[in-house]
Amino acid sequence: MSDLDQRTPPVSTRRIATAVTIGTVVEWYDFFLYGTAAALIFPTVFFPAGDPTSGSLLSFATFATGFAARPVGGLLFGHLGDRIGRRSVLVVTLVLMGLATAGVGLLPSYAAVGVAAPVALVLLRIVQGLGTGGEWGGAALMTKENGARRPGFVGGFLSSAVFAGLILGSLAFTGLSGLLTDEQLLGWGWRIPFLVSVALVGIGLWIRRGLPETAEFREVSDRGARERAPIVAALRRPRNVVAIFLMRLGQNTTFNIVSVFVLTYATTSLGLPKASVLTATVVGAALACVLCPLYGLLGDRIGFRTVMLAALTFQALFAFPFFWLTESRDLALVVVAVTVGIAGGAAAADAIQPAYFTGLFGTQSRFSAVSIGREGGTVVGGGLAPLIAALLLVWQDGSPWAIAAWMVVTSLVGVAGVLLVRPVRDQEPATAGVR
Repeated sequence: MSDLDQRTPPVSTRRIATAVTIGTVVEWYDFFLYGTAAALIFPTVFFPAGDPTSGSLLSFATFATGFAARPVGGLLFGHLGDRIGRRSVLVVTLVLMGLATAGVGLLPSYAAVGVAAPVALVLLRIVQGLGTGGEWGGAALMTKENGARRPGFVGGFLSSAVFAGLILGSLAFTGLSGLLTDEQLLGWGWRIPFLVSVALVGIGLWIRRGLPETAEFREVSDRGARERAPIVAALRRPRNVVAIFLMRLGQNTTFNIVSVFVLTYATTSLGLPKASVLTATVVGAALACVLCPLYGLLGDRIGFRTVMLAALTFQALFAFPFFWLTESRDLALVVVAVTVGIAGGAAAADAIQPAYFTGLFGTQSRFSAVSIGREGGTVVGGGLAPLIAALLLVWQDGSPWAIAAWMVVTSLVGVAGVLLVRPVRDQEPATAGVR
C-alpha cells in the first residue's frame, strides 16, 4: 500500500467525493438553468425582437458569453488552485455562481429598463462562466488526488452531478410550465428557480465546509515542489492540453445541441409543447446520472482511451438518426432521441473526464493544464454550439441536416484528440516544479 493510500483511507475518499459532488450539483443547476431559460424565456423577456428567430439568436449569443468566460476562470482559478490549493477555489467558485444566478432572477426586463437589461444579463452570465471555469477542475482534482482505487468510478459521480444539475434546471421550468400560464411564466414565474439558488448555494457551502486539502497537493506542498508559474509549466508541454481541447470540443458540441438547442428547435420549428421537450431532457439526464459511474467503472477496467473513442464514434453515428427521430414530431420518438443523445456517447465521454483528463498531467500544474484544455474546448463545443446550430438552421431554411453534419465533424475532431494524447510519464518530469 502506498503512502497516499495510508494517508487517505477509503472512507475519507467517499466523504470527500460525496461533499464535492453535492456542491457540484448546485453549481451546475445554476449553469444549466440559464441554458434552459435562454432557449425558452429570455428571447421574449430580454430580446423582444421582431421575430422569434432573431430573439433566439440573441439569447443564444448571451448563452455563449458564459462559455467564453470559462477559460478565463480556468486560467485564474487553475493558477490559484495549483498555488494555494484546491479546497479554497471550490468555495470561491460556488459563491460566485450563486450570486450571479440570484442576480439574474432579480433583473428587470427589457420592457422595464430597455437595453440595460440584456447588458446586465450578459455581465452576470460572464460571472457565471468565471465560476464554472474553476469549479470543474477543482472538483475533479478533489476526487482524483485522494487515493481513489477506482478513479473512473469515483469521478463518474462527479459527472452524474453535472447531469443532476441539468435535471434540476429542467424540472424547475417543467413544473412552472405546468402550474403557470405562459403569461405568468414570462412575467414573474421564471425568476423563482434563479432566486432559489441562494438557498442551494448555502447548502452546498455547508456541505463542503471542513473539507481537507487533497493528499497529493499536500505532498507537493510538503516537498516544497509547488510551481511558481503553473500556467507556464502547463503550456511548456502543450500536447495533452490540445488533446483535451479537441476531445472536449467533440463531446460538448453534441451534448449542447441535444440538451439546449433542441428546446428551441422542437418548440419553435416543430411546434412541440415545451413541457414535453423538457421532459425528454429530464429523462435523458436521469439515465445519464445512473450510467456515468458505470461508464467510469468501464474506463477503470478497459481503459479511458477506449471508452472515449467508442463514445465519440457513437456520437458521430447517431447525429443523423437524432434528427430523423425528432423530425417525426412523435413525442415518444423525440424522448428516445434526446435520451440516447444525452445518455449515450455524450454521457460516456463526460463520465470518464475527471479521471482521464486529470491523469494526463503531474500534480504541480494539473489544475491549470486541465482547466485550459477543457474550458477552452467548451467555448466552441458548448457556448457556440447552440448559436452555430441556430445559424445553420436559418442557412438551410429550417432543415437540420447541416447541424447533424456539424455534430459528425466535431465528434471526429474529438477522436483526433484521443489519438494525440501522450502518457503523463512522457509529458511532465516527476521533478518539475519549484516553490
